[in-house]
Amino acid sequence: MNVAVIFAGGVGKRMKNSELPKQFMEICGKPIIIHTLEVFEKTNEIDGVFVACVESWIDYLKDLLKKYNIKKVIKIVPGGETGQLSIYNGIKAAYEYCPENTIVLI
Repeated sequence: MNVAVIFAGGVGKRMKNSELPKQFMEICGKPIIIHTLEVFEKTNEIDGVFVACVESWIDYLKDLLKKYNIKKVIKIVPGGETGQLSIYNGIKAAYEYCPENTIVLI
């Protein structure tokens, strides 16, 4: 099994955008996170995706997954205070859900 861990736990402080986290900003009419997830959705070599997301935006992301018909996301986990902690949370979720010989892409 091959899975991807995507860390989308940042809020974009350096972008000075207080309305929404940077991963939900739109490019060409679609949130950045959806552009990313669509690549994995179309890639046959990826069996599933784990996303670390800003905790207060998890329900919003779930709604986007439905809207854009993203099926490979296995679990959305709360992001951490740093990128490293967000990756850790994603890897920990993959460890809990996947068989021992799984390859994890970050």
